[in-house]
Amino acid sequence: MTATIPPGRQVLFIGDSITDADRDRHHAEDLGRGYAMMASAWFTARHPQHRVTFRNRGVSGDRVRDLRARWDTDCLQLAPQVVSVLIGINDTWRRYRHGDPTSVDEFARDYRQILELTRHTCCG
Repeated sequence: MTATIPPGRQVLFIGDSITDADRDRHHAEDLGRGYAMMASAWFTARHPQHRVTFRNRGVSGDRVRDLRARWDTDCLQLAPQVVSVLIGINDTWRRYRHGDPTSVDEFARDYRQILELTRHTCCG
């Protein structure tokens, strides 16, 4: 999927540890050391005149239910125009490591809920 990012807008990366990428939570502008930082650097290098703001709200260990619980604060209140969501490995991993599964139905329900909320609130 290709997203068009108009000048002066905001892009939000949100998800689990793959998104978090060791970001410094004491500095809201820190993008971590992963794909969020790389995508921001690439876009900014190609389109410096756009002055797009990039934010990272990845949290290591999160499952989709955790993401849903913090969605209002970490996504909707920021009112981004573009949202990148990467979540799911912890929903699978915890089934095997801790015997704490997330069913396919739960995962799909929570993921659909955050996507619908975002579509109607942020990205219109």
